[in-house]
Amino acid sequence: MSEEEFMKDIKWLDMLKIKASYGTLGNQNLDKAYPAEPLLSNAYSAVFGKPSIIYPGYQLAYLPNPNLRWEKVEAWEAGFETNLLRNRLHFEGVYYKKNTKDLLAEVPGISGTIPGIGNLGQIQNKGVEMAVTWRDQIGEWGYSVSANLTTIKNEVKSLVQEGYSIIAGDKQQSYTMAGYPIGYFYGYKVEGVYQSQADIDASPKNTLATVTPGDLKFADVDGNGEITPEDRTMIGNPTPKVTYGFSLGVNYKNWSLGIDMMGQGGNKIFRTWDNYNFAQFNYLEQRLDRWHGEGTSNTQPLLNSKHSINYLNSDYYIESGNFFRIRNVQLAYAFDKSLLAKIRLQALKVYVNIQNLKTWKHNTGYTPELGGTATAFGVDNGSYPVPAVYTFGINLTF
Repeated sequence: MSEEEFMKDIKWLDMLKIKASYGTLGNQNLDKAYPAEPLLSNAYSAVFGKPSIIYPGYQLAYLPNPNLRWEKVEAWEAGFETNLLRNRLHFEGVYYKKNTKDLLAEVPGISGTIPGIGNLGQIQNKGVEMAVTWRDQIGEWGYSVSANLTTIKNEVKSLVQEGYSIIAGDKQQSYTMAGYPIGYFYGYKVEGVYQSQADIDASPKNTLATVTPGDLKFADVDGNGEITPEDRTMIGNPTPKVTYGFSLGVNYKNWSLGIDMMGQGGNKIFRTWDNYNFAQFNYLEQRLDRWHGEGTSNTQPLLNSKHSINYLNSDYYIESGNFFRIRNVQLAYAFDKSLLAKIRLQALKVYVNIQNLKTWKHNTGYTPELGGTATAFGVDNGSYPVPAVYTFGINLTF
């Protein structure tokens, strides 16, 4: 638009562009080699004959599906891009919407049967993307500051049939249903800890187990006066609402310094590495504040592995996935070309680089960045921390 005659007299506007795009893309990527064909995997062995001989057993690794179709992604976006103030300030903003149809995902097995693969429905992601950069030069000093932000709203628009749900995860904590985010966490809401028998008697009756003082107190979500499996509800969304980043750059003569930072917010983590009823597992530090008598704690239940009620999926195990990380720092020095010409080098740069210098997070695990599957992610099973890497290097150009 900045090339139009009616905009050429605007001195502070260097460039303004209105843009839009639409595209369709197919996807067949799965973690299965041949999802439409049967594939065998090792299973139980058997012993036959005299002398006894062990014969290996095999079973289907997953149920093949000859009717699989490619996953189809339809995406469109619209926005603008502009340069201002003699091209020192750059800004762009985009609204995007992406519809994924015939979603390829694993269908969990029923009653111990092996899982299958299917085209399960339609998912929509939409939001805005923004980026801004300022660059300037002051004498021999140059600097730049950049920031970017992306918002995400994820929703399952439809599945294979009404009321169908996908239950995934080792603790069956991740649910996928139409009208909700993909892989949302499902369980009980915790209102506190039972302090006494009188507290138990005055609360909705818990039909899940016999509770005692010190056990977690679940909310009566449906309001029927009892705690039942129907009181389970959405307790967290593993998809971030926003991701963002910052970059700083400074250069003076032959020196340069660059810093990259990033983060995300609005998502939840389901902590499972202390959600197993095994006495040999150690406890988290926060359990020092456990309930050990009336009035001692209304957040941490008593320490007793026999109380299975406290190991049910609930928002007691939900943590914030927000974090901010200094991802990369690099300090470099480039030698003068006049000096390098004497030793027949075109360029010589030495640098020190640090990756993952520092992370500020809210979860108790080692890292807030967690992988998973398409329908079960954001689950902390004791994932290994992201290492900090220190590097000294030399770049030579002959």
